Amino acid sequence: MNYVTASPSLSRRHALQLTGLSGLGLMAPALLAGCGGTEVLLPPKVLTPEVKTQLEAATDAVFAQVAPTGMIALISVDGEDDYFIRRGVSNRLTGATMNEENHFRIGSNTKTFTGAAVLILADEGKINLDTPIATYLPEYNIPNGDRITVRMLGNMTSGLFNYSDDEQYLDPFIASGYSLAYTPQQLLATALRHPPYFLPGPGAPHRYCNTDIVVLGMLMEKVTGKSAKQVIDEKVIKPMGLTHTYWPDSGALAAPYTHGYSIQDDSGSLMDVSVWNPSWGYTAGVLVSTFADMKIWARAVADGSLLSERSRAERFQWVDDQYGFCLMKAGHWIGHAGTIFGYNSHVLFHADKRISFVILVNQAIPDVPVEYFSAALRAILDK
Repeated sequence: MNYVTASPSLSRRHALQLTGLSGLGLMAPALLAGCGGTEVLLPPKVLTPEVKTQLEAATDAVFAQVAPTGMIALISVDGEDDYFIRRGVSNRLTGATMNEENHFRIGSNTKTFTGAAVLILADEGKINLDTPIATYLPEYNIPNGDRITVRMLGNMTSGLFNYSDDEQYLDPFIASGYSLAYTPQQLLATALRHPPYFLPGPGAPHRYCNTDIVVLGMLMEKVTGKSAKQVIDEKVIKPMGLTHTYWPDSGALAAPYTHGYSIQDDSGSLMDVSVWNPSWGYTAGVLVSTFADMKIWARAVADGSLLSERSRAERFQWVDDQYGFCLMKAGHWIGHAGTIFGYNSHVLFHADKRISFVILVNQAIPDVPVEYFSAALRAILDK
């Protein structure tokens, strides 16, 4: 089994062909008479009736082909009413429909919180992005640690082995009945059993790696003397007013919550994995949130909220035009993807059109169906 906490390519890896959906041209900008007879140019409306019809049709087409348990998408445009698209159920046992007020696991969207916390600590002078990680964490003997800088961990060019690519690392978790709590030291030890993918340095490629973000979490703990949970809560969650976003201490989820489902054996049957312990995600994928909080966070990430001008520049320094500092880019969309057992989501922001886009599918691993929905809906919004 090969479990990952995010799909780094967003729509690049999964292109679903949809038929019967006509394209829309750009609307002519509206004009409003201002004082003294001047005309004020208003931006064209994004969520027109025609666009909504296309979004609904695209959702129906993907849902019919992918057939997940449920999906829900929020499209929030500046100056327009929020628009939700819902299909399927949030609980296969009760038949409850998908609800935007429910909590859900955000998987690797956690990385954007970790990245923000690290950059804030850099602004405070506690971390230097140019310093090799061996300077901060010499006790772990990280391969090439004298060459891997904090910046390389954030943009995933360290070359370290991705611990979630180890085919045996979850065996103890499964044997425990999915309740085992991992420490970051155990996750790093799993990665260090394997040689690095490549040497870090100028020209090194971006390679998606959960280990990098786990090491950033360990770094935060080292320089602050606090848990990564405390740091993210104090530096990011509370300042942003995200009252329904939290780091769980166990597999339990705050009510109400959307149930998550995965196929985890050869029978092909779906299992309710909602309360599996997510500790193996740590700073790379442990957080829980809601649609309301993720709507706020999508914009905050793209705007560089909480960060100095210098750190905002670091955040958006793209490697291979796809990954910044704990941040993904796909065309005009900035944010992240997140996949953990039972849940896969995208939390994105379109900087030009000022669109917050949050989408969740409550069925994940081995498949990642949110990719198909996200690609189809964003293709319409991009027009």
